[in-house]
Amino acid sequence: MADPYPAYAELRARGRVVRYEPTNQWLVPHHADVSALLRDRRLGRTYQHRFSHEEFGRSAPPAAHEPFRTLNDHGMLDLEPPDHTRIRRLVSKAFTPRTVERLKPYVRGLADELVGGLVRDGGGDLLTDVAEPLPVAVIAEMLGIPEADRAQLRPWSAAICGMYELNPSEDTAARAVRASVEFSEYLRELIAERRGRPGDDLISGLIAAHDEDDRLTEQEMISTAVLLLNAGHEATVNATVNGWWALFRNPAQLAALRADHSLIPTAIEELMRYDTPLQLFERWVLDDIEIDGTVIPRGAEIAMLFGSANHDPAVFPDPTRLDLARADNPHISFSAGIHYCIGAPLARLELTASMTALLNRAPTLTLAKDPTRKPNFVIRGLDGLSVEVR
Repeated sequence: MADPYPAYAELRARGRVVRYEPTNQWLVPHHADVSALLRDRRLGRTYQHRFSHEEFGRSAPPAAHEPFRTLNDHGMLDLEPPDHTRIRRLVSKAFTPRTVERLKPYVRGLADELVGGLVRDGGGDLLTDVAEPLPVAVIAEMLGIPEADRAQLRPWSAAICGMYELNPSEDTAARAVRASVEFSEYLRELIAERRGRPGDDLISGLIAAHDEDDRLTEQEMISTAVLLLNAGHEATVNATVNGWWALFRNPAQLAALRADHSLIPTAIEELMRYDTPLQLFERWVLDDIEIDGTVIPRGAEIAMLFGSANHDPAVFPDPTRLDLARADNPHISFSAGIHYCIGAPLARLELTASMTALLNRAPTLTLAKDPTRKPNFVIRGLDGLSVEVR
């Protein structure tokens, strides 16, 4: 959990696919295979567009989990075409290059303001003071979530995302169900309010599309908003703190970055590769596939190891070395294929803005104490990152 990369190296040495009984999954550790399988339509994030649970050899989820399942299963990340195509086409209009370009002044200004507060205080927790509030505010602003309501978004998100870990406990499930109910109720009320008083925000846009020709159900609107809020900040928060923790452990690279801010674009890509915020992504096998002579049958689950793929020496020379000038960097931290991260341009903008502000306004930023890892594997992050500005 603290350092999975040596274990990934052992997995890659064992072969292109490895059966792992404790999670009942096939692990895929090599970059070429992960990249290809993310685009393979014989795999799916769901199977229910083609099979019932019984036909697929799976048990239906517990009835007590139904609120979480309803919320999760209607979001485009867990849908396949044609529903995925229909929802993504609509939502993608909010993430065009032109839209992201328009957001630049707001994102840069907010990053500068947050870092300014950190500097005035002489330091603090980089996670709660900068990494977290920046992307939460940006995606909430896009969706039209009132500022007074935003404090509850992160706890809801954390509870729901607990279900994406391997074999979550019943306590985790209960927290996710409660958060799903509360988040859904909140958004249902907000949608009702926006129907009467639409604004220039994404929720109003989703409502207009729904009312226009029934392209979105209300549940799809709610699930889409939750997905965008969760995915719109979770990875960016963890990429920020993972990245700065890596920089503090590699002082020569941090010094090079401080001396040459033109490294920021390649630095962001390298930091996302080096300690990937999403380590694993799962797919169901909808039709038998073969990997290196091993047939993986329909009904099986494949776990594609992003963290391992991003450290594959066949693609990344000397992968355990942090190299902020690494130019050829085809990392898959944003996934690939039809589920490629729709918010990748926005995430890059946010990461660039916070890094630029920290380098400019806090050039003496130092680590106050070593952080602790969150007890997660799939979503990789820290409990906090204490820093000082001297």
